[in-house]
Parts: sequence; C-alpha cells; structure tokens
Amino acid sequence: MTLKHVPVSLALVFLFTLAGFKSGAATSWYNAEACFAATATSFQSDSAPEQVRLEKGSILYAELTKTLDAKKVKAGDPVNAVLVADVLAHGKIVVRHDAKLLGHITEAQVHSKEVPESRLGIVFDKIITRSGEVPFQSLLLAIRPAEHPVVEIPDAPSPMHNSAQGPMQPQPEGPNAPRRADSPLRDPMKSRNREIAPTGPTDIDGLSLSSAPNGGAQAIVSTQRTVKLESGVKIELRVTGQ
Repeated sequence: MTLKHVPVSLALVFLFTLAGFKSGAATSWYNAEACFAATATSFQSDSAPEQVRLEKGSILYAELTKTLDAKKVKAGDPVNAVLVADVLAHGKIVVRHDAKLLGHITEAQVHSKEVPESRLGIVFDKIITRSGEVPFQSLLLAIRPAEHPVVEIPDAPSPMHNSAQGPMQPQPEGPNAPRRADSPLRDPMKSRNREIAPTGPTDIDGLSLSSAPNGGAQAIVSTQRTVKLESGVKIELRVTGQ
C-alpha cells in the first residue's frame, strides 16, 4: 500500500503522533537540562565560603615575615605578616591563625644629624582567607620583640670516681650549684585567647609609636637610630573598619 492509498484521517493521526513524540522528547531534554543547571547552582551556593566580616574593635595579633629597614624601604612598598592567633566574631572563629596579612609602607625616614627622628610607617589593610582578599582598616597598637630560641644548658656532670677514690659525690646545692639558662619566656601572644599586654605600645628599646605628621597612620619612631624591625617582630592591630 502506497502513501496515496492511505486514508487522509489515518495520515493525520500519524503526523500528529510523530509531532507529539518529538515535542515530548525536546521537553524532557529541556527539563533535564534545567534541573541540572539548578542543582549545579545550588551546589555552588552551598559550597562557596561565606564572606568574612571583621568586627570593629577586634584585635589582630601577628608577626612580620620579613625584616623592615627604614634605610631600604620606601612609601608604597608591600609589608607581609602572618596571624599568630585566631580572630573571633560573636564567639566564632572567622579567621584562622596562619592567615596572611597584607599592608604597605606609608613613610620611611632614616636617622641623621640633620633629621634625628627616624620614622617607619606601616598600615595593614588586607587579610587573605579562604574566600580571597578581605579589605579592612586597622590601627597599629603595639610592637613586641621577635622571639629568639633559648638553648638550655645541661647540668654540669659530676666528676667520675673509680672504686679506689670512693663513690660519686652528689652535686652541690645552693649558690654554688651549676645553673642553666632560663626556660623560654611565656609570650603573651602565644595563647589563642589573648589580651593586650599591659606593658605599653612597645617593648623594643629605643622605639616608640607616634602618629604621622598629618594625623594619619601610626608610625614607629626612634631618635637614637634608624628604625629597623626584624623578621618575627610581633605586632598588634585594632580593626577600625571594613
């Protein structure tokens, strides 16, 4: 039977059925694609890290990762530090210790006879987190000396005696007893639950903190020598905005 012998009504039914099949297949494919896109968007939304918010007034404890010498740096040069304590907000950790801080030099003045006051201005304004760079504003509160390893000196061994000379003598006690170096100092910044140390803005001899001439950022100042901060120097910052 050829197509011309097929009744018109039957041919129409066949064509409508074929069109419905194609339309249904296309609709099913469209729905599957839309469902996949929605699932991917939901997954990305769930897995994306939350934006970090630093509370105003939070204290950041960090240490420099590179030596800064007012003789060798200039305004605009980058400054890097690393957090040594977790940062909390509403009782939750928002930034983990070991996160990196980014800043820059605001001024650098060497010590000389003509200009006896040496200045080194530092501002930190970014912190690196899982979600990327988070900008913030801060004020330098204090600087502390870098930690230096303390080597313990073992007790002096008592003299050895053979059986003819008698038994070994006990070690002397009192003021003549051998001494060893003091154990490492307890750094108030080692604990994750820290408070600002009550010893003032700096523990480094010859250095102090002062505002910039224009009333801007804090600067480290010395009238004895050119300011130089060794790698590992501790810094304390207060978040003033974000």
